[in-house]
Amino acid sequence: MDLTYTILYYINWIFIYIASFGTIFQFIYILFVWLKPKAFKPSLQKNRIAIVIPARDEEEVIGETVKSLRANQDYPRDLFDLYVIADNCADRTAEVARNAGAMVIVHNDSDPKTHNVAHSLKYGFEQIFETKRGYYDFFIRFDADNKAKADYLSKMNDAFNSGMEIARPFEASTNPTQNTWANVSATYYLRDSRIASNFRENAHLDSMLTGAGMMVSARILEDSGWDAMGMSEDAEYSLNRLLENRRIHYVAEAVVYEDQPSTGKDTWNRLVRMGHGLHSLFWRKGFALLGHTFASGKISNVDLFAQLLFIPVDIIAFLWFAPYYVFFIIANLINGLGGTQIISFIPPSDSLGQLWELAWMIAIVLGLLYFTYSFQTWLAIMFSKKSAGIESLKGYKRGIFLAPLFMIFYGFAIITGALTKPSWKKVRRNVKAFSKKR
Repeated sequence: MDLTYTILYYINWIFIYIASFGTIFQFIYILFVWLKPKAFKPSLQKNRIAIVIPARDEEEVIGETVKSLRANQDYPRDLFDLYVIADNCADRTAEVARNAGAMVIVHNDSDPKTHNVAHSLKYGFEQIFETKRGYYDFFIRFDADNKAKADYLSKMNDAFNSGMEIARPFEASTNPTQNTWANVSATYYLRDSRIASNFRENAHLDSMLTGAGMMVSARILEDSGWDAMGMSEDAEYSLNRLLENRRIHYVAEAVVYEDQPSTGKDTWNRLVRMGHGLHSLFWRKGFALLGHTFASGKISNVDLFAQLLFIPVDIIAFLWFAPYYVFFIIANLINGLGGTQIISFIPPSDSLGQLWELAWMIAIVLGLLYFTYSFQTWLAIMFSKKSAGIESLKGYKRGIFLAPLFMIFYGFAIITGALTKPSWKKVRRNVKAFSKKR
């Protein structure tokens, strides 16, 4: 028993160090929240832009998305085109998008069950380059449930003319105060934008792309094509470009609004798919990214590796820490109270003391995590009022206080996705909230 206990004890400490490395950046971000978002110099040069929107069974919202982007951008209308990739649709997505003014590219897989959005993006870019190669200066990918601030294209154009060839925006939400589920999801993305991405841009580090509003130059897409084919295609595309020593920037003034899931079921399905994609990506390319640090000297590779490391840390937390500490408690209770000293090098009197120490340790760790995520969320909201159009904390208090509990829910969903192979499921859109003018 002594040998088993000793081996498990040291394995546990190894996992503690891994988990600590994966979360330490969350504390660092808080220290630098005061950094002002970087603004890019306004440019008189206006480039040609292609907006690309993959959409599968999105007839409820795609028309509003297309109309909003076409009518509300303060960018010369003759300098941007809008493409919708109607992907394995069983509804009127293509027809609605075309009637709203988009150019439609129809894409169908022979087996839609194996579908992910990466296949539609690859096909869509290939079709555009077949007839328009050399025509556009950069591309912006939106999702079917996205709206954008009126100066979005202008701000991305400013960044592009400042030398930024790959960039992500500030992510806000169309329905942040609809209900608790929408609120905690919305505040999660506020934290990622205003806390993490803002620190990275100011520290000259790279950000992780997200599907909503990502910008890529035509030159890079022509060179590499769309080569990220996993379920988390945006994160994979980020790693592919980082491994080529390219920079990924954050444009704080370019604000995109996304419809957040408003039910537990839709939130769960979304996170499960994300978990599966990121888990696969970590094992396929995570260590290559970390190793590339030594060749490139880019510290941001370590930061983004730590972000991906959250997935295996999550697995460790649920599949190792919980069983290990149950074993630890039982072993020490038997050792201290049962009259049988099964762990010879721990006196029975010390066993009870160790249980008290464990209780304090668990309380401190949980308290720190609760404080960190709640405080991060509050800071993100307070510093995002102008960008996200937040007038008061009313409606956001649930996001602040429930942020740590949402991360537990997030953890369960992520581990489910990591250990299963989820299929595509249609997410119910909040049509009423999405249709409001923004």
